Amino acid sequence: MDTKAARIKASMCVSRAPKKSSSSICKYWANGKCMLGEHCRHLHSWSDGILIRFHEHNPKPMRLVWWTAPPQDFVKINCDGAFSSFHGNKASAGGVVRDWKGKFVIGFSTLLNKCDTVIEAELLAIKIGIQETIYMGFKKLVIESDSYTAVQLINQGVQTSHPYHALVSSILHIVSMADLFCCNHVFREINSVADGFAKHGLSLPPRFGVQLFRCPPPFSSSSLCADKAGLIYSR
Repeated sequence: MDTKAARIKASMCVSRAPKKSSSSICKYWANGKCMLGEHCRHLHSWSDGILIRFHEHNPKPMRLVWWTAPPQDFVKINCDGAFSSFHGNKASAGGVVRDWKGKFVIGFSTLLNKCDTVIEAELLAIKIGIQETIYMGFKKLVIESDSYTAVQLINQGVQTSHPYHALVSSILHIVSMADLFCCNHVFREINSVADGFAKHGLSLPPRFGVQLFRCPPPFSSSSLCADKAGLIYSR
């Protein structure tokens, strides 16, 4: 082998697990019936694609992450909250709903008139996203947020003394109307579409309510295209 080619090969990242050839979650795995195991070309995870690689000269692993569509018959709700200290503390929430083919269903943005923390904004974004999606008749939901704390509060529940007990309880009550539900933490790079809708909420007038988008607005186009194309981010 040519020495230059050998050096290039030696310096390449080595994958700890093979990258799937599809960015879709396996519908058979979701139902506990996939017989292909590691040989399945689809993802066996509720979370977005994550591939961990190790470099020969760098012990720190590199994560490659990308957005994935939900299993067949599911919808995925990416949610985000925004908080701005300019012109006084302003908070907003936003998100996007897409089906198992990655097709845009709805987007939403709202200015939060009474919100004191980023975590509260993140939880309210999740609540609004679930409400609007269930109202449209969808009952199989995958929720994604880049707020690890918000996801943990929903998945683990909170005690009655917790400051967000009422908000988390209201989210769980709405979730009980769904047939299947999963709430995951994702990295912010693959939550950029929801981030755009949340930031748009900061520009809305007070008491405007929730602005719904039946078609993708211009400010979301590039991020939606990146997700649809399976753009991979390293971190």
